[in-house]
Amino acid sequence: MKRPISTNIDHSRKYLFVPTEFEKSSAAWPLRIGIHENASHFHTGPRVLPYYNLIFILNGEGSFIQKSKTYHLRRNDIFCCFPQVSHEYFSNDAHPMSYMWLAFEGPHSGLLLERIGIKHCTPYQFNAANPNALDFLQTLISLAKNDFERDQDLTRLITFHQVFKALSAKVSDTDRNQVCSDEWLERAKEHMELHYSEDINIETVAQYVGIERSYFSRKFKQSYKITPMKYLQEIRVSAAKTLLRTTELNLSAIAQSIGYVDMFSFSKAFKKGAGISPNEYRSSVK
Repeated sequence: MKRPISTNIDHSRKYLFVPTEFEKSSAAWPLRIGIHENASHFHTGPRVLPYYNLIFILNGEGSFIQKSKTYHLRRNDIFCCFPQVSHEYFSNDAHPMSYMWLAFEGPHSGLLLERIGIKHCTPYQFNAANPNALDFLQTLISLAKNDFERDQDLTRLITFHQVFKALSAKVSDTDRNQVCSDEWLERAKEHMELHYSEDINIETVAQYVGIERSYFSRKFKQSYKITPMKYLQEIRVSAAKTLLRTTELNLSAIAQSIGYVDMFSFSKAFKKGAGISPNEYRSSVK
């Protein structure tokens, strides 16, 4: 197994994991971990990351800015930088920050973060870190330094989830079950309404707003009482009905005009949404 790389820059120590196929078959898995100590004159961002980055304040003070909202950081606070969401954080020079960070990814990372009260609308938790969680982070660092043992990936994955288990002990059911009316949902909805005629699907819409597909689909349905796939189909069927009523375009041309690759997939989707075939609909309104 390839050994992780450690780098030392200024007052930071960073360890990069090499996830195995076993880890990548899980809900989420760690990518890298590190410590930044006494970070005076430190400022990161604005920037975006392709993964989640959970940060634990060990000492000092600083600020975290995401979606135009500023959070004041103190000892034992935690916050998360979400993938593809612009953010920045920086240290208070009078009280330099020390912090640990854990980067990870996976199809159900959002669900894991919900267990500790972290969501897009609540990326910060006050005084949420605890000694058990920090001990598990130290264990991950030790595993990164000694990545020789058999089944190291299994040990690493278990320890990674123990971090979240330790953090979840302090989270109330209210915080865990809070529903966010996130602006990215509106952006996704608007994107489908504007670009339904293009070659888009739920995967590309989720990528556009920087949210994993499973998390995106679940939150979309929770907020709008309809799955994003069905919503996109309804937009396309509605547009098709207009074209069937007002033009003489053939079905193949209509299919291409509303984002379907061929007449067969369009006809199937139309009948599923409207209850009758496109030709039957056209005949009924002419």
